[in-house]
Amino acid sequence: MTTPPSAPVRVLRCAACDRPLTEPLRLVPDVPECPRYTGQKNADGSRDVPSTMPRGTYAVDPLPCGAPYVPHPDPEWMDVARPGNTVRLDPDGPGCLVSAGPRDTLVVHPEDTRWYLSPDPAVQEFGCCEVGRAGPNELCGGCGAVVATLFAGCTGPYETHFLPDAVRVAAP
Repeated sequence: MTTPPSAPVRVLRCAACDRPLTEPLRLVPDVPECPRYTGQKNADGSRDVPSTMPRGTYAVDPLPCGAPYVPHPDPEWMDVARPGNTVRLDPDGPGCLVSAGPRDTLVVHPEDTRWYLSPDPAVQEFGCCEVGRAGPNELCGGCGAVVATLFAGCTGPYETHFLPDAVRVAAP
C-alpha cells in the first residue's frame, strides 16, 4: 500500500490535554490486511508478526476492537484473529468470543507513538500473546488519560488502536 502524496500530514492529539500522541501521519483509506504469522524469521531476526500499518500512516478501523468480548451467536464459528475481530475461546461455554469493543479506532504503527505514550500500570497482561486483549493499555504521556490499546502479541498484528473519543486529528 502506498500513501497518497497529497494526503495532508496530521498528528493525533490527546482530547484531554491537547498533547501530541504520534509523530506526523498521513491518512490511508483502509486498514491493510493483517500479515499472517508464519513463524519464519523477519529481516531483523525477530519472529513477530509485522505491523499492519506502515510507519507514518494511520487509518480508521470500522470493526469492533478489543475488549469487551461477547459470545458469537454461532458456537461453531471461527475467523482470523486480529484486533478488529479478535477470536478467543469462551471459557464459560462452547464456541468463541468476539470483540464488542469500540468501533472507528485510529490505527497506527506502534513506533509512531514512541516517546508519546506510557503503559497503563493498572492493566495486568501476562505473556506475549495477550498484550492488548484486556483492553486499553496505553496512557497519554502528558496527562495520563487512557487513549489507546497496543496490540503486540507474538502471533497477532503489531499495531496501536487509539480510542476515537480520546484523541483528535489535527495539523502538526
